[in-house]
Amino acid sequence: MTGCYLPTPSGKSQPRRRVRAWLWLTLCFCCLASPAMAAKLTYQVKGLKGANKENVEAYLNALPVYQERQYRPARAKIIESTEQALQVYGYYQPEVKLTRNKDKPSRVIVSVKAGEPVLISRLDVLLEGDAGSDEIYSELLDKLPLKEGDQLNHGKYESIKADLGSLGLARGYFNARISKSQVKVYPEKGTAEIYIVFRSGTRYHFGEVRYSATPEELRLIQPLVSIKRGEPYLAIKMAETSQDISSTKLFKQVDLKPLISEAQGDQVPIQVTLAPRTQHEIETGIGYATDVGPRVSATWEKPWINRYGHRLNATANVSAPQADLSFDYQIPIIGKNPLQDYYSLQAGYRYTNNNDTRSDLTTFGVHRWKRRPDAWDRDVFVRLENERYEQGSDAGNSLLLIPGVSWSRLRLRGGMVPDWGDRQQLTLEFSDPTWGSDIRFMRAWGRTKWLRTLGENNRFLFRAEQGAIVGDDFSLVPPSLRFFTGGDQTVRGYGYEDIAPRDADGQLLGGRYTTALSAEYNYRFSEKWLGALFVDGGTATDDYQEAWKIGTGVGVRWVTPIGQVRLDLAVGISEEDKPLRLHFALGPEL
Repeated sequence: MTGCYLPTPSGKSQPRRRVRAWLWLTLCFCCLASPAMAAKLTYQVKGLKGANKENVEAYLNALPVYQERQYRPARAKIIESTEQALQVYGYYQPEVKLTRNKDKPSRVIVSVKAGEPVLISRLDVLLEGDAGSDEIYSELLDKLPLKEGDQLNHGKYESIKADLGSLGLARGYFNARISKSQVKVYPEKGTAEIYIVFRSGTRYHFGEVRYSATPEELRLIQPLVSIKRGEPYLAIKMAETSQDISSTKLFKQVDLKPLISEAQGDQVPIQVTLAPRTQHEIETGIGYATDVGPRVSATWEKPWINRYGHRLNATANVSAPQADLSFDYQIPIIGKNPLQDYYSLQAGYRYTNNNDTRSDLTTFGVHRWKRRPDAWDRDVFVRLENERYEQGSDAGNSLLLIPGVSWSRLRLRGGMVPDWGDRQQLTLEFSDPTWGSDIRFMRAWGRTKWLRTLGENNRFLFRAEQGAIVGDDFSLVPPSLRFFTGGDQTVRGYGYEDIAPRDADGQLLGGRYTTALSAEYNYRFSEKWLGALFVDGGTATDDYQEAWKIGTGVGVRWVTPIGQVRLDLAVGISEEDKPLRLHFALGPEL
């Protein structure tokens, strides 16, 4: 019924017509509303648990919506869906009983006895074509999620077929297909046989690499392209090449794809399409650490200065103890990897007002970078710096030309909470009046950090730092090169760079030498929370006559999508009054 029409015969009295009208309206409302008001069948599964129960519930919830009055004709479909859900996990002879809740007839109770599962008596996966001699496919067959004697699981059976196909695409079997896939089930015997035939066909190799790029872009990226014509196709090599090109930050789009339709023989051409980043890019940030307090930063980048791939970065950082502005002009070396071999022209200005240090530092340097993944990065540099300063009772204006070299290496395994890693840093710097510097000295500084784990939840972090200045009158060495220690990254329980020799008025002077050691233990309580116990010790000194400063305490680590938040409560146990200090930091541990 799609509508109601009220008859209005003539010659009847007005009251009678009203009564009839109300009766017709009531009748129409009941006819139209009754289907919507009827109770819908719902299901309660008993006798199962875990994945079996969840799967049966999912199948039942996917049934059409049945009204309570449709229960009897729907019984067969409810039982069939229950049986199909159990077959997914190998139960082919279940007992299913349907009853209705006495107090709520729309509630159907599905009682199930799953019975014994079907076991796999035979599993044959046959590889035809080049995949038959591919070691990676052999490894895949050795690690199949199903084996003879296992309980039949149709989900795992489907995953075997999917893995065969996805591995084929990853290794260049572009014509691969599954020519036979069959599961024979014998419920009475409680057994099943699986037959899969995978026809891989010929494995393709890399062919000609075609570029959609300018000659200048091509010259820059060619050292990054590890794809060699004639080598067997590997999707991972395509992905690595794309990632390396993207890491140059010179392109907003990097697209690599095989041109399968244009393959000649067993070689497939590769198309590389690039879209350069030509626009100016600006980033801003805000942070906080107890060493420096609130910090604001801004970065401006021009990816392409010219057709040679030169790039310019400018960075500004402002915090309570320090403000600096720096420029970095990078020049890739032609024919070399632009990520690993390049020159860098750096200039900057830094103003420092921290503890007893007042400094205006202007620098300009030329750097030759040689970076190596999973190995040592090397920076050979010459830096010119002019610094006007007041450091305690010392004051001066120094002009230094400092050649030097630094090495660094970072190794890391794990995600947001690494389970293994280490970092090493070493810098050697020299100054001599022979080439125009005000003073003669050699400065060496190094730091090492180690992270190791024991079991799943026990982490150990160790840190050591050493620095030394050897040369002329130390009072002529500017504050930016002297050694101070204390704070979040060295000796917790003390203020930022608050440990150093002092003058007669108690003002910090900075030291010729520095040493710092730290040991920390973390226990992981959950995926996002860790507890910490630590002890730090160190000094900045002229002669190691002073006692070391020792800090110890407890902390908590919170793992967030943007990094690890570290909160430590430390006590300076070397001091008579045992001061407490709260340390807060955000960022990587190594």
